[in-house]
Amino acid sequence: MTDLHTHILPGIDDGAIDEGVSSEQMKSLLEQGVDKVVFTSHYYGRKRSPKQFLEARADALCRIKDLIPEGMETYLGAEVHFAAEMAASDESICSMAIGDTRYILAELPFTTAWNKGLWRRLEDFISSTDYIPVIAHVERYDEARKKPSLLSELVDMGCLLQVNTQAFLKKEDSAMAFALLEHGLVHCLGTDTHNMRERAPKYAAAKEAIEEAGLYDRFERIQENMLLLLEDKPIKTEKSKPVKKFFKLYY
Repeated sequence: MTDLHTHILPGIDDGAIDEGVSSEQMKSLLEQGVDKVVFTSHYYGRKRSPKQFLEARADALCRIKDLIPEGMETYLGAEVHFAAEMAASDESICSMAIGDTRYILAELPFTTAWNKGLWRRLEDFISSTDYIPVIAHVERYDEARKKPSLLSELVDMGCLLQVNTQAFLKKEDSAMAFALLEHGLVHCLGTDTHNMRERAPKYAAAKEAIEEAGLYDRFERIQENMLLLLEDKPIKTEKSKPVKKFFKLYY
């Protein structure tokens, strides 16, 4: 299994505070059957230039290189904050893609509206670079929770959608997560693990919950998607109806 979204590299963001926590996170993932892990530390651009970020990321990887469990493959990436206005150039954003691929994990704004400027920025980035944004933890954004059809617009634009495994286990997130899964709007999974306490990696439990819901074929498809992604191969997205919301119900 593959974990496409983690904060395991130590001391680079609000994830693992030291090498000990990083080691625990990786051991836990491997015990759950996850043998491919992407390190996606936050890049916001407020404190570091892209060059400084890449140097800090390389240093953090060196600190845990000998702690990576046998049998686990790891890949470098970043969780790049996308907004209508960004200081980083498209070229520097592309340098933070996952491994040697044209896929990049993108975090959208939490506190500002998803307006035409943001849509235009994403469209321009895709058309000018041919890189593919994978929108991180789509179930967490208020904009998407209020109007889930926006996620279908992102897919039509050329983006992929990533859901956190914990969303299938949390009461407040599971209705939306399962609705997205049923509609074929979950292309990638990640634990988004930050530590071993409130944001510990929970993958096996999510797999079990998905299987119990009768959607294990979707889970297998997602695993296939992520293998294609790591090999820099195209991922076919389904044409499906957007998820709708009625009060707290998603369907």
